[in-house]
Amino acid sequence: MGETRRLVAAVLAVLALALAGCATAGDDLPPLPVTAPVGQDTPAPAAPDTPAPAAVPNDDGPAGLLAPLPAIGSRNGPRICGKTQSTPVAGGRYEVQNNAWGDDTPQCTTAFDTGFVVQANHNKDSGPAAYPSIVYGCNYGTCTRGSPFPRPVADMGDVRSSWAVTVPRRGDYNVAYDVWLDPTPRREGANTGAELMIWLDRTDRVQPIGAERGSVRIGDASWTIWTGENQGTPVISYVRDQPTAQVLDLPITEFVGDATRRGVVQPSWFLTNIQAGFEPWIGGEGLSTDAFALTRNGV
Repeated sequence: MGETRRLVAAVLAVLALALAGCATAGDDLPPLPVTAPVGQDTPAPAAPDTPAPAAVPNDDGPAGLLAPLPAIGSRNGPRICGKTQSTPVAGGRYEVQNNAWGDDTPQCTTAFDTGFVVQANHNKDSGPAAYPSIVYGCNYGTCTRGSPFPRPVADMGDVRSSWAVTVPRRGDYNVAYDVWLDPTPRREGANTGAELMIWLDRTDRVQPIGAERGSVRIGDASWTIWTGENQGTPVISYVRDQPTAQVLDLPITEFVGDATRRGVVQPSWFLTNIQAGFEPWIGGEGLSTDAFALTRNGV
């Protein structure tokens, strides 16, 4: 009986030593992760005390845009001063033109990948002194890289544009798209079909060619329609009732469709190019396209 008690005591002592060794080894292991109950978020570890990244101006805007505005980058680039001088930007996707066609007043345009800035001091009461602008398509023999235009109106596709501008407080000018159409797939010379303008803003004295002919709602805005002629070429202008300095995903296709239904544009014609810019009459200094994008079927 005494021998049995001694054996049991020895076994218990060995077990105690083993348990103590396991506990010591466990002290060197990392603690088990704490998991949150299903359906609750696991608390995030505390972030280091660092400043948040700065916001990027003019980001792509709401998700799903077919023509998102690019982020504003460097505004440095070539400065063009010749009346008809132009220069490619954004890898040749667009062409910025000085286009000082209406007067002899000096004008220069500084081009960069997302737009351009105008330097001028015009003084013309009778009409536009110039149309500094950014071009997509084929215009007077210059075709932008990868452009699908000229293209038949019937196969125009979903053409959209986003555009953000800055305008000065002084002067007389408009902020307008210029869409050109021709009976042929014209790449050289003046278009002879029709000129379609989309006015986003204007000063009080500046008005489109012709007279008011009604109104229409396109996109998220109402537009007053003007029609007339410019040296024999039909002109239809859509003037936004509420001026704006920025549009997102403006449906160019719908304006061309409306002009076709009104008989100003013929369905057999070709869309040759789309331009976006300013028609300064007086002043012009500081007119700026800050960001611009144009796509067909999202490309």
